Amino acid sequence: MEYLQRLLDNLDRFGLLIAGFTGAVIASWWHKDDLTDWRAWAIFLITGVACSWYLTSMVSSYLGVTEPRIVAGIGFLLGTFGGSLLAAINRAIKAADLWALIRQRFGGGNPP
Repeated sequence: MEYLQRLLDNLDRFGLLIAGFTGAVIASWWHKDDLTDWRAWAIFLITGVACSWYLTSMVSSYLGVTEPRIVAGIGFLLGTFGGSLLAAINRAIKAADLWALIRQRFGGGNPP
């Protein structure tokens, strides 16, 4: 009986994987300008799936959701927004002048 329960738990996790992947694929349609090559597209999909895979159980327990179809919907949304969120973080890091921030914080600012 324990084996059957573990198998069903793994099938639920596989459903989260599919839901996150589907959400990331759909979200990639709106990020066509950012996803210029296959590598960027693959990273976008992987980050969306990873957010869905690792965060769905945490978010669903925080919200008190136990219905499997609703949990899969949460996984879909996390897959959709996960890739988008990490793409936005990546753009913000590229736009920030981190070296100037470090110099300002720890000294060595602009010479006179």
